[in-house]
Amino acid sequence: MDMKRAYIHLTVVGMISVAVLLGLGACGTASGDAMSHLELGRSYMETGRWDEAITELETAARLDPALAEAHFRLGNAYAQQGELDKAVEEFKAVIRLNEGDAGAHSNLGVVYYRQGRLSEAITEYQTALALDPDDAEVRYLLGGAYVQMGRLAEALAEFETALQLEPDLPEAYYGLGVIYKLQGEREKAIEAFERFLELGPGQDPRAQIEAERQLEELGR
Repeated sequence: MDMKRAYIHLTVVGMISVAVLLGLGACGTASGDAMSHLELGRSYMETGRWDEAITELETAARLDPALAEAHFRLGNAYAQQGELDKAVEEFKAVIRLNEGDAGAHSNLGVVYYRQGRLSEAITEYQTALALDPDDAEVRYLLGGAYVQMGRLAEALAEFETALQLEPDLPEAYYGLGVIYKLQGEREKAIEAFERFLELGPGQDPRAQIEAERQLEELGR
């Protein structure tokens, strides 16, 4: 079932000192009552009313435990509010309903990353990519996790693949800049950070400040 896309945001600065827009998976057949609460939850999420969204989505999931979208959106809402353990359980619920839900694996990886569970995050990103190899943003997220573990060659490969898939993905350029700087490749680092600033730092204002600081250190 084709459902509206939903997201968890992982900031560029938060990721590599590295947003993921992910599709929803399959949805179970829901009762009318469950669907009405799900619709309200969607509306509250769209306006940033997270507490109300959680209340409605919890009700929808309780009324119809097989309603995957309710669990997925509830996982996103919990993550938004910093309730990461609850988010983990909701994304796992989606995966139990549909092991092939790449979005649930990806978002579970984001939550694990935020918890500092890097090996588990990598496993979830890799599972998502096995299901959808052309997801540039998940490749970027995987690269960010590799950076945190010091696995720079693997990170570089993921950022490069992300840019092959989506040449204007800003975050991947930020990641490249970090790696090139760590490797002492000054000109490449400057070029990558400048490209990041050209493409869209507005989605993460802290990243713009950090990229500009990196460029100052590189003596641009």
